[in-house]
Amino acid sequence: MRRRTPTIATKLAAPDHIKFDQFCRLEGKTKTEVAREAIRYYMKTRESELLDEQQSPLEKRLLKMENRFASLLVKLGVGIFATEHLLWSRMGEDERGQLFSECYASGVKKMRSKLRPEEDELREQTGS
Repeated sequence: MRRRTPTIATKLAAPDHIKFDQFCRLEGKTKTEVAREAIRYYMKTRESELLDEQQSPLEKRLLKMENRFASLLVKLGVGIFATEHLLWSRMGEDERGQLFSECYASGVKKMRSKLRPEEDELREQTGS
């Protein structure tokens, strides 16, 4: 036996009802289907608007900055791994391991020497 859900009823002015009926026929859907979709769409849109209103301009700005940094990190990672793959695949098997170990050690050394004292302290605290 099908489970019945609560019913919602409303009234429309005659011109609106005619438009609604025409719309349903054009979509090839029942009035119930169209009304259900319209209500869900409205609730989703309104919920988004309320969330946007609750966010302060600073929160919105920080969120945009966070998204921008994340996309830049992804682009950087793709570039680095593409370059690494290119070098790894074009090198002789006997020299790959040694060269990549040297490059890694050199990169770590260079990054550590570029850190300011407070950045170095933070790195040590976080265990990076």
